[in-house]
Amino acid sequence: MKYLIVCEFDGRGFEGWQSQPSKNTVQDKIEEVLLKILGEKIRIVGAGRTDAGVSAYRYPFSFKTQRKIKDMKKFLHSINSLIEKRIFFHSIKKVDDDFSARFSCKMRVYKYYVYNGNSPLKKDFYWQVDYKMDYEKIKQFVEAIKGKHDFSSFCRKKSLLESNVVNMSKSEVKIKGKELVFTFGADRFLHNMVRFLVGTAIGYGRGKIVANPLELLKVRNVKYAGKLAPAEGLIFYRAYY
Repeated sequence: MKYLIVCEFDGRGFEGWQSQPSKNTVQDKIEEVLLKILGEKIRIVGAGRTDAGVSAYRYPFSFKTQRKIKDMKKFLHSINSLIEKRIFFHSIKKVDDDFSARFSCKMRVYKYYVYNGNSPLKKDFYWQVDYKMDYEKIKQFVEAIKGKHDFSSFCRKKSLLESNVVNMSKSEVKIKGKELVFTFGADRFLHNMVRFLVGTAIGYGRGKIVANPLELLKVRNVKYAGKLAPAEGLIFYRAYY
């Protein structure tokens, strides 16, 4: 039997989603609980990796089990009662055997939250800055990177793949007062890609980066990108199948 669960988690204090030796990860915590409930070692497959400290609003993962889960409502209640409070399971459903939360995913959406000021209540899930910025330039930057491009300029050099082409089907920023909310949707994302994009957009708005977005894409070198935005402002928002 194969199932899909959608969860939410506060990424603070975790070393990301992906299981790592001797690391405190979201995946490891969930697999420990599934072992207790199902009585078998379960390996879950998430929609994608997240950096340490990154949170998720609706994060899907799939898994196989020898047992049939008859009462899914009861099962959700059981795993929610055992998991630590930084993680919550919203839903579960049965899926086809060939389904994969990772490989069946058509689009992943991330949001990044910036607050241009100081607010103690926002410090845990926003990147708080105090800069004079041209918001129109930031909008222009974000709109210009939409499309299918090689995003090597926005990925750590050591993490570059054989192909770094990403189809960015959604790229926008909504600005209300001092709050900026970036939304990026793509078929996949490179390591630190969203954080580099946001950091570069902010640098572009400040006038610290003068090269336009398309010029930055062409050089394919991360040394020309802006500051890597911190993890706390980044949220895995949802996945589409």
